Amino acid sequence: MRTKSTLEKAVKFVTNCKFIFSFKKNIFQKNIFSILFCLLTTLSFAQSGSCNATLGVEKNRNYSNAGDDGAYFTLVITNEGNSTDVYNLSALNINGNCVNNDQTSTSQNVNLIGSFLDNSSVPITSITVSSHQTATFSIHLTVPRGTAYNKWNCTQINATSTNCSNYTASTIVHTIVNNPSEN
Repeated sequence: MRTKSTLEKAVKFVTNCKFIFSFKKNIFQKNIFSILFCLLTTLSFAQSGSCNATLGVEKNRNYSNAGDDGAYFTLVITNEGNSTDVYNLSALNINGNCVNNDQTSTSQNVNLIGSFLDNSSVPITSITVSSHQTATFSIHLTVPRGTAYNKWNCTQINATSTNCSNYTASTIVHTIVNNPSEN
């Protein structure tokens, strides 16, 4: 009799263990899903908050004359985000969507060609900025041959984050094309 009750107890113990371990396994799987969901949500939220930058012209000098050599503007970008970011640079003529410095109509504005340079005058298309740091670079706006003189240009400079592709810091510069014979 004693053997049978011990055997029954052993079988009951094994059955209970199976139930407990299968129950914990289910809890563990559910917890893993919850943990992963929370982790992904937190990472997405943290990354979206990490994209914050300002872009401006050094000393707020957003106006220049373009002579034979074009015009140069020194730009300052500050990464106010939580991680290092690489910003892809682009320049866009926005003549119809700006105001000329002398308040003349933008209908006669001209297009210029923009290229970016690092501090050693080496051409660049992007710039890397550490978190809470500032970097400088330049845009060189050249005047295409045949462009009318004494006309304005408005160029929007964009720095688009690679961490958050939908985040762009922008600034606008104004340039008047000089007649070289009047200099």
